[in-house]
Amino acid sequence: MDAIDRLRSGVEGTVVGPADPGYDDARRVWNGMIERQPVAVIRAASVADIAPTIAVARELGLPLAVRGGGHNVAGNGTVDGGLVLDLGGLTAVTVDPVGRTVTVAPGVTL
Repeated sequence: MDAIDRLRSGVEGTVVGPADPGYDDARRVWNGMIERQPVAVIRAASVADIAPTIAVARELGLPLAVRGGGHNVAGNGTVDGGLVLDLGGLTAVTVDPVGRTVTVAPGVTL
């Protein structure tokens, strides 16, 4: 089993590669002038998907782009020949009025 297959079985979210349906949508970023071809896009289902994705990127020596809300005009949320960790689905916001804290997930946009 190769590292990408291990990643597919090791994360709750989805791993989308070039041969998978939806790859073009998964790799697309807000700025349509940015055209990159990652090895895979990992759509995290929870923060637990972050560590295994980083581990595989390190193991394979691949560049890793982290996409939050996906609105970076420079296209930093994607990469050619590497992995894209898409955190856009993690949009929970919790407010603790007693503790006076707010917890914001990494995919939340303004």
